[in-house]
Amino acid sequence: MLVGFLLTDGCVSSSKFIVFHNKSEEMHKYFQKLATEIFGDVHFTERLDNNNTKRTQITSKYKVKQLIEFCQIETFRRKRFDNGNFPKVRLPDFIRTMPKSSILKFLQIIFSADGSISLSVRWHKRNKGWEIRRRIELTCKHKQLRNDFLELIKQNGFNPRTSGENITLERKDDILNFFHNVKFIPGVKIGGDSINWKGLEKNQILELAVKTFDLNKNKLEKFETKQQVIDFLRSQIQTS
Repeated sequence: MLVGFLLTDGCVSSSKFIVFHNKSEEMHKYFQKLATEIFGDVHFTERLDNNNTKRTQITSKYKVKQLIEFCQIETFRRKRFDNGNFPKVRLPDFIRTMPKSSILKFLQIIFSADGSISLSVRWHKRNKGWEIRRRIELTCKHKQLRNDFLELIKQNGFNPRTSGENITLERKDDILNFFHNVKFIPGVKIGGDSINWKGLEKNQILELAVKTFDLNKNKLEKFETKQQVIDFLRSQIQTS
């Protein structure tokens, strides 16, 4: 599980640092919980970066050595080098051999860190009615790691599509599968890029997305504007 944090919003220095940086306090609490379970008594240092992203750090040459040796990978770095090449990071082999329940937990962590849930409304001209679009997305710029994530997701019952840096779940069966078996880490919220759902928990919008599958065309016909549909959907969150 700790590897999931470090392959998304974390980094590991070859000398002595294990770092996790994310804006969600719930993610940091979970990271610290896992690190303590694995390494025992751990001293964490915390600070806020300039963009209000929180940084939690473990300083220990021994713990870095333990982590690298156990995972048997060269690096956790994902950022492109100045020469344009990407580092040779990959998914550790042991992740693929874990029980399915543990792999689904791993997917929960990487989707909570680098993933999103979107629920949008548009007017379908041909059908002359409102259409609700649901999308769960995982973003990864590193091609090899993205391919590893894609393979893992496919092997565990999902049928994603890919576009650029994104792995996307849009089919009804995939969204229901994600809702019942993965979900996001409780308490993790949607960021500032979302106009309609900013500040709400990702799991609230995931639950709402599932509820909208029961909305028939007649239910949506009474709304004249897109905003009326959004307001109706928000009311379903408040009463859920």
